[in-house]
Amino acid sequence: MKKRWVIGERDIDLELRLSRELSITPLVSRILINRGIRDVTSANEFLNISPSNLLDPFLLNDMEKAVSRLIKAIHEKSRILIYGDYDVDGVTASALYLEFFRRYRVDADLYIPDRIREGYSLNESAVQMARSRNTTVILTADCGTSSSRPVKLAQDLGIDVIVTDHHEPPAELPEAYALINPNRHDSIYPFKGLAGVGVAFKIVQAIYMTISSSSGLNGLNGLNSSNGLDSFLDLVALGTIADVAPLTGENRYLVKRGLELLTEGKRVGIKALKEVAGVKRGDVTVGTVGFMLAPRINASGRLSSAEAAVKLLTTCDHEDARHIADYLDRINQERQKIESKIKNEIRTKILNEVDIKNENVIVMASKDWHQGVIGIVASKIVDEFYRPCILISLHEDGTGKGSARSIPGFNIFKGLEECNDLLDKYGGHKYAAGLTIQGNNIPLLRDRLSSIVGNNLAEEDFVPRIIMDAEIDIEDINFPLLKEMAILPPYGISNPEPVIVTRGLVVTEPRILKGDHLKMKLKKGRAYFDSIGFSMATAYNGIINKSEKIDIAYTPELNLWNGMYGIQLKLKDIRVSEEVS
Repeated sequence: MKKRWVIGERDIDLELRLSRELSITPLVSRILINRGIRDVTSANEFLNISPSNLLDPFLLNDMEKAVSRLIKAIHEKSRILIYGDYDVDGVTASALYLEFFRRYRVDADLYIPDRIREGYSLNESAVQMARSRNTTVILTADCGTSSSRPVKLAQDLGIDVIVTDHHEPPAELPEAYALINPNRHDSIYPFKGLAGVGVAFKIVQAIYMTISSSSGLNGLNGLNSSNGLDSFLDLVALGTIADVAPLTGENRYLVKRGLELLTEGKRVGIKALKEVAGVKRGDVTVGTVGFMLAPRINASGRLSSAEAAVKLLTTCDHEDARHIADYLDRINQERQKIESKIKNEIRTKILNEVDIKNENVIVMASKDWHQGVIGIVASKIVDEFYRPCILISLHEDGTGKGSARSIPGFNIFKGLEECNDLLDKYGGHKYAAGLTIQGNNIPLLRDRLSSIVGNNLAEEDFVPRIIMDAEIDIEDINFPLLKEMAILPPYGISNPEPVIVTRGLVVTEPRILKGDHLKMKLKKGRAYFDSIGFSMATAYNGIINKSEKIDIAYTPELNLWNGMYGIQLKLKDIRVSEEVS
């Protein structure tokens, strides 16, 4: 699908002022401005990543109540149940809690529901199980904000429920003992982008501050020590990246430091996971987590039990870790096969039966689709056809469990909110949500959601955009510029990789690499650079063969090869050149 190239308007005066006051190039200052950073204070906070980026956890609603209750449980060695979600965010949040309580010799229990049998979030049967085991506190990890009935049951049974979550809240919150969620409608917490594991970290941070303060120590004592708060940040980075949380605000510190710990690989389970994933050397990046580590952690919750992944992240036994990592790798391979089969079936159906240009939304259902992988497939369908997509796995009893994904500009959670009378249950985020629906309501959901999408989006919103930071000459790409740009990562949502446009380049030595990757040399004047377009060979071969010159959208980067650094242009899109030969 052809993409729209969009270059934002320039504020040259602001660009030059930031460049001067921060001693950075105008290009880097423009990149900051494009990310909403328009003053020196915000820029310094963004560029100088340190523990000072962390906010006061007690700004979160109910934090004092939650901390007091958990410290009481720690002192009394009473039974705590950690109730986690089955995705990477929930798994890492659960592992963080387990490890934290073990340091205080509290043997907390773990419960992660089965994705197929129980579905997402706290349920009443799990509450009854907790009561039978004399549990005094249920601490949720990445779930619970919409679980009013199970929370009320627990409270009625004398179990205090502390919800720690980040999902969009319903109009009426559960009557929990404490509900920690930066996205509560009454929240004054300055940063809304924490993942579930980030919220779990804030709980632990608040407990550390309270215990340290009562001991006459600095409230953040131990943040950088190997056995203090710092040691949890590999888990925080894993969950934050996997959940596609914005890499701005305090997430920048949490992820940057966490990636350093993942690179070190001191955690036994992480070391084993890196080995089976083929991560042998070099820094662990956001991409390494997103494409290599997180899918293997996620696979257990999609096809089996996510508790295996929690055990991997908390074990100290090398042999045990290797065994679990091998198991997760096998499960992930099975997941890939199932996912590929479903995706190919849906693609064929869309291409042969759907007039996609006249459809606002894709809603499909089948009894043959595995509930555990349809979320991944929905994401890939959105990427290819650029429409909000809901895929539903139908059960024998007539109900369906669905996964929804969306495109920029349409909040799928809000869309489902307008269809709540058709749904048994729903929850999620702006661009990803889950739902339960009766099969006979699916056509009604499709029609209504199509109308909602049509009323909220214009025709151009259904064409994918590439947002450009700047248009520059290729001669301006050099080592000093790339060294300065190295202060901008980690890249991700809300802080994407900078994208540059350069026009009128001559192609030499184009070749196709294994995996449909396009590699070629590009030159203009005396400038001459290598470029790589991942999975772009088939789509762009015609342009390369027919055009004397091309325009490219790309990210310039340093590439290490045979022990030496060189400049490489990572291609995002290619067009026949608009320059006249």
